Amino acid sequence: MRESPIEITLTVQLVLTIDPSEQYPLAAISEVLVEQNITSLLVESLVECLNDLFVTNFCGEKHAHGNGNKRFQRSATRTRSAETTAGEHTFTLDYVEDTAASDDEQSHFRPVEKLIQFDGKRHYQEDISAKAVDHATTLSYRDAASAGDGSRMPSPDTIQRRVKEYGRKLSAVVSDRISGTETDTVIPDGTKCHSQDDNRSQHEVQITLAEDSDGESRSVLDVSVNADWTDVAADLDEQNAITDDCRVVSDGERCLVTAFTEETREHQRDLVHVPRSLRHRLSVDGVLDLETRKEIISEVSGELYHLKNSVEKHRPAEEYSAIRDRIARTRERIEKTTWQLEQFGSEKAAAYLRRGLPSMLTFAKKALDGVEVRWTSNPVERAMGEVAKRCKRDWMQWSQIGLNAVLQLRLIKYQDPDLYSQFFDKVLCRSTHEQIHCTVSVDATGGEV
Repeated sequence: MRESPIEITLTVQLVLTIDPSEQYPLAAISEVLVEQNITSLLVESLVECLNDLFVTNFCGEKHAHGNGNKRFQRSATRTRSAETTAGEHTFTLDYVEDTAASDDEQSHFRPVEKLIQFDGKRHYQEDISAKAVDHATTLSYRDAASAGDGSRMPSPDTIQRRVKEYGRKLSAVVSDRISGTETDTVIPDGTKCHSQDDNRSQHEVQITLAEDSDGESRSVLDVSVNADWTDVAADLDEQNAITDDCRVVSDGERCLVTAFTEETREHQRDLVHVPRSLRHRLSVDGVLDLETRKEIISEVSGELYHLKNSVEKHRPAEEYSAIRDRIARTRERIEKTTWQLEQFGSEKAAAYLRRGLPSMLTFAKKALDGVEVRWTSNPVERAMGEVAKRCKRDWMQWSQIGLNAVLQLRLIKYQDPDLYSQFFDKVLCRSTHEQIHCTVSVDATGGEV
């Protein structure tokens, strides 16, 4: 049987005294009212009013005849402090004793806690903890602790603990969400962050994004720290998060490519990385002068971007013969450059082009089947930029658990803001707002000058 709603009416008396010979900015008046902690006082009064109501329902009116014969008896009164975004609160709350409770039952309890849920014994409640954690996705823990916008924030150590807690919970939500999604394009990449752990100087970060078929939206598939790419790919396979023939778009990191690509999966090498990687290998080989190296890099890069432009031009019109011709020409010219490098003795550069050429052409070959494959891994590169802004400053050092938690929160907030908002809506039980109705009216009595 549904119980009747509880209605509480609070009467507020506000006395404002000002000097009529002065002019006051509206902002000054607003700040003075905020300093009175009116919202905090309302919360305290409301909770204490509910406390009195529930205790009376259990025990009867105070000092009423016959109360001593009731099962529930008034017991001790204790204060309970709490901090919310409305301010700091000190509540005076009553305990009630259940005189009929058995040995294995709780005999003393606070009746108001059947309606009002405190966050355990924590001083800082979920709303202010969530606000502090949100600050910590962009600020250091120390800066987040001083970014309260008028309300107090937890200490840096407390914020760190909350980040680990929420990061772990959000990671579980992401894992449940991606199960069975079977995305057909993945964009993985890795980076490094400084470690404070004794067994390593740097943490290896692995990030894997999923992209929908039209390339319009992306989501986080996996964020890991010090994991093996083979384990990351195997875990995503086990969850059916990626298809057997998905496209893998990344740089040429060998362990990454090996982990994700199988006989039925094709790799598209990020064309932006090709000139950089080729430049490095030419320099290591050291058999060609600077101008010759620049010419070779320009030639290879020009051929690949010519192919990219050709695909973008002809694929919408389904002019596949033009794409086929351009693929053949690009392959021929890069193979010729590879042969020339071998003759010059530039073995590392030649091997790089020979091994990498098939994956440089994947996006063009798939266009012949009417399938669009991106030619760059820019989305995950931008995600790496978010990692760098929060976690890769020179003075920052991380534990593995702390880094993983911050990355979960930071990257989900950046890449999938709707999921991030839904997660904190659930943490803060915002669905209960629909059952809470509040109206406020103010009758000004005027004043005298």
